[in-house]
Amino acid sequence: MASNGIDSPLTEQAIKFGKLKLLKEANTDSLPSNKPLIRKVPHKLGLRYRTEDCQRYFQPTSVVIGPLNHQRETKKHSRIQTGEDCKLKLAKMFIKECNGEEENFYKKVEEEIKSLKDCYYFKGQNWTDEELAFMFLVDGCALLLFIVLYVDDRWEEFRVTHGLVGIAEVDFFLLENQLPYQLLKILIDSSVEASKDDDLKRLFKEYITAFVDKSFLNLTAPHQHRIQVDHSQPHLSHEQQEEEEEDPVHLLDLLRTRLMGVKSKKKEWTNKSGWLRTEMKGKRSRYRSSIGNVKELKDHGIRFKAREKVDPFTEIEFDDRSCRPILRLAPIFLHNTTMPLLLNLMAYELCPDFKEDCKITSHLSVLDSLIDNSEDVKELRDAGVLHHGLGSDEAVAELFNKISSILVPSLKMHSELSRIHEYCSKKSHPRNLCARFVAKLTDTYFSSPWNFWVFLGALAALIMTGIQTYNSFK
Repeated sequence: MASNGIDSPLTEQAIKFGKLKLLKEANTDSLPSNKPLIRKVPHKLGLRYRTEDCQRYFQPTSVVIGPLNHQRETKKHSRIQTGEDCKLKLAKMFIKECNGEEENFYKKVEEEIKSLKDCYYFKGQNWTDEELAFMFLVDGCALLLFIVLYVDDRWEEFRVTHGLVGIAEVDFFLLENQLPYQLLKILIDSSVEASKDDDLKRLFKEYITAFVDKSFLNLTAPHQHRIQVDHSQPHLSHEQQEEEEEDPVHLLDLLRTRLMGVKSKKKEWTNKSGWLRTEMKGKRSRYRSSIGNVKELKDHGIRFKAREKVDPFTEIEFDDRSCRPILRLAPIFLHNTTMPLLLNLMAYELCPDFKEDCKITSHLSVLDSLIDNSEDVKELRDAGVLHHGLGSDEAVAELFNKISSILVPSLKMHSELSRIHEYCSKKSHPRNLCARFVAKLTDTYFSSPWNFWVFLGALAALIMTGIQTYNSFK
């Protein structure tokens, strides 16, 4: 009879080969971490793209910041080397404008180097603390001055074209190209200490917010007026400062927060049901990951409109109170600079230590469900929901079909999806029949001015025929 104790041959063999030792020594200190670590793009996302696409959407093309893509040596006369030279100039100018000394700024960064290193997930990279401290000093100072010059549009001081500035702007929102927001706070505090100007802390925060808002508007409403920083705003009181929301992880995280329209303090991740979620046992989820494409929803009499309020970006509204229901979505502008923003936001949500709801990914899954071909893209364009500069409607449809296999919709996605499914499932309901009749009538006779006048002419002829028939029986 086999023994079930620790002296069994199977247990002894496991100990001999060190298998149980691996389990005992497994590191669980970083699970879960308080904030997502800055890391490479998740492997499952990179596998879905060709090498050139990964370089285009996920890797910096002109300015490298942070250690993940930094190389100790760069090719001479390359675009990256030009960016390195530009960073040194910007960093020096930043420290000079703050009336500071390079040694003092470096010392402040060096004192916090351990906590700054803990913001990254390093794998196969051996940087010394001195190398990282200098890298963080140059990259952080350069980024802060870039933000100021970008918001104030003062690039004539550097004789840099707006095209190159636009490329650099995209690089600063790539997942692998992020600096911890903690580093920016250290440098801002150092600049306040050097310049003895307490107002600088407020101004820098407004500049960072304006810089992120510019990218937010490029994605949702690029034709709005340029954002300006108000230098005359009063200081915040101590109570107001405490009520402000928690610091973001980095600029990409701040952009996501802006898209979500979140203004309140972030809540730490908790599992109310313990480490196992038992509250869903025995319950059938009403969640749906697909709502059909545009043509299918139009066949049910549903119209599409752009929401006037662009944030939260992921919110959809389904209004079925009228005779023809309306599905409202936030407008989205797709072009060469906004595609990296969306894909890197999605990559950020797919990171293993990201604990919030994957709302950007879920919203993209809704758009992917709506878009099957160029006709669906055209319908959304006509409704003001989708605008693009990618060449053709076919290119947009191909793009969404390409990313569809990596979209992971959230189980807490829009409750409106269930309402849409419920509405479409009742094909024989009087309200559904009325909506389909009105849609057919509208699309047939009111889709163009010519059809409208033909309809009026036919209606007038019918009325005249009726009047003549009536008079003939008098």
